[in-house]
Amino acid sequence: MDSKGGAITEGKIQKDLADRLIAALRQDGFVLYAQPILSLTEETPRPFSEILTRFREEEEKLLPPGTFFPLLEEYGLLPYLDRWVVGRLAKWIKSRRAEKKDWRVPACSINLAADTLYDANFCGYVAKHVENAQLPEGTFLFEMSWEAALNHAQAVEDAMSQLKRNGCRFVLAGFDGSDESFSVVQHFRPHLVKLSYGLMKDVERSLVASEKLERINSKCHSMKVRTIAEYVETRQLLDQLRAIEIDYAQGLVISPPKRLHVEMVGKNDSGDA
Repeated sequence: MDSKGGAITEGKIQKDLADRLIAALRQDGFVLYAQPILSLTEETPRPFSEILTRFREEEEKLLPPGTFFPLLEEYGLLPYLDRWVVGRLAKWIKSRRAEKKDWRVPACSINLAADTLYDANFCGYVAKHVENAQLPEGTFLFEMSWEAALNHAQAVEDAMSQLKRNGCRFVLAGFDGSDESFSVVQHFRPHLVKLSYGLMKDVERSLVASEKLERINSKCHSMKVRTIAEYVETRQLLDQLRAIEIDYAQGLVISPPKRLHVEMVGKNDSGDA
């Protein structure tokens, strides 16, 4: 009896939270953060950041961190969240450009859920916002792990084909430099790859690790693919990455994620097509 009652209680809590998540998609209940990605090779680079999404109730310490993503996935809501992110960013950029004509439009790397690849309306939704906001090419980059790309190969190819026509670019994350990962890059031809933690963790103290990273970076460049180093937490590592000619770096030594104040722009965009 207690066990059954406990299960009912737990199920009700999850259902209540799912209802709050659906309401949040309609009522601006999420917040966006941007973590800068620093160019190591360009003198006057375009601003570039990875966009991160948080549930406002987590921000206000009403829920443990990371609670909402599994529930969004369970209830099939991740495509709506991805649409919300695209719509909110496009309207924010359009508003900023209207306020300041010479404002430099940032490149925004958006983590794309695998479920979104199967949303027949997503690419059209992106195209509508890119056109409406007159976004420059490369404003939106969509990021997926190379394992996810491999597991959803046809859906990724279809999405890439459509979104590239609207000036969007692609990032494969978790790239470890293995023969398999290079085969995936060869197949999908992303614009950038994010190097895995395993490639980065020993570079500061191991010449072997540094030389391995340099070889992998050189091979990526020969395929016309740019590289992003994550987990950069010391100035020494940043200097080594510059010497190796890694293209971009991301990590706490550069900047932690910072809140994007986009709430007053285009409110009540629930992600509906």
